[in-house]
Amino acid sequence: MVESKMALEIETPPEAPEEIKQEESKKGPPPTLGEIVLGQLKTLREYHTAVMESGDVESVHKMRVTTRRLQASLDLLLMKDDEIGVRSLKKRLRRWRRWLSTVRNYDVFLIIINKQSSSRRPSQAPKFELLKTLLEERRRLRMEKVRRKLEQIDIAGIAESLGLSLDEPEPESEGDASTVIEADDSTVIEETTTPRPAGASFPGMDKKRIALRSATRLEQRLSEFLSLAADSHPTADPVELHELRIAAKRVRYILEIVSEIGYGDASRGLNWLRVLQDKIGDWHDLESLEEEIIDIVSRRGFIKANLSEGSRILQEAAHLRKKKDALVARLFPVRVPKNVAATSERLARALRRDGMREGGQNAASNEPSV
Repeated sequence: MVESKMALEIETPPEAPEEIKQEESKKGPPPTLGEIVLGQLKTLREYHTAVMESGDVESVHKMRVTTRRLQASLDLLLMKDDEIGVRSLKKRLRRWRRWLSTVRNYDVFLIIINKQSSSRRPSQAPKFELLKTLLEERRRLRMEKVRRKLEQIDIAGIAESLGLSLDEPEPESEGDASTVIEADDSTVIEETTTPRPAGASFPGMDKKRIALRSATRLEQRLSEFLSLAADSHPTADPVELHELRIAAKRVRYILEIVSEIGYGDASRGLNWLRVLQDKIGDWHDLESLEEEIIDIVSRRGFIKANLSEGSRILQEAAHLRKKKDALVARLFPVRVPKNVAATSERLARALRRDGMREGGQNAASNEPSV
């Protein structure tokens, strides 16, 4: 069963050596949400530059991931009055990510095709070479369109609208380390004991308001995910599987942020959510590639010019469908381990305690309805 396999991957890690514990005790305070957002904006600008210059696989993927992480961070700043325009910023990030996804899909398709090709007989190479050539050309054309769309985006302007500055000099001190936010599926933190830059907090954004908003949002995201997981069943419906994956991502990202800003460890729950997300992602990649192959082969011009190879490519699509069905069979039923809910509830309680110490009722009343 899939749940037993997943459980093996999230066993409690061994006790850390004493020297690691001592080193961790020397670290400074955890970063503020402002510092996290500032780091994510700098990372976003870095990968945006790389996408515009080269459009390579890594920069496209990491810019896309950074938009999702930044969107999750900004969501914790969304109050009822929305004075800093979080809703608008989230829509903008979502739009950029959708553009990048249309390129990223081709990168994933080519990885899958290369793996399939390497495991087949040399006599089958022509169909794979033809498919790779077609996918590479589609990727090139899509990248040109996306670059034109991304050309005018203003990441520094987003920072300014939040009261932050991307070009503010970092404080330097021998032996000190700056906070680093990696735009991948893991977050690396190098704590710092130097004074925080002046632009690392949001004007009018009290820490207690953010804590209460984070608690509410974590509870909402967990409830949405648990509901979808409880109703899940073996299905080939891309919409249902995509909704479950997105719900898992939302819980995962908010747990990472809340843990990072110092409200408790969430590693065990995060490990399981990451495994589930990756398994559904593998299914989605195969589903998307199947649709792409059907679109290519169904075109009259292609099938007329490549009748023999076209039929072989369709056979490959049928093989991918078998792999896709096998993934679904192993995925369901989705049984969420108790530590996911327990961890989320523990962190939500810690956030509420912090938010209600002083003036919490006023902060709570300013939370948006969704």
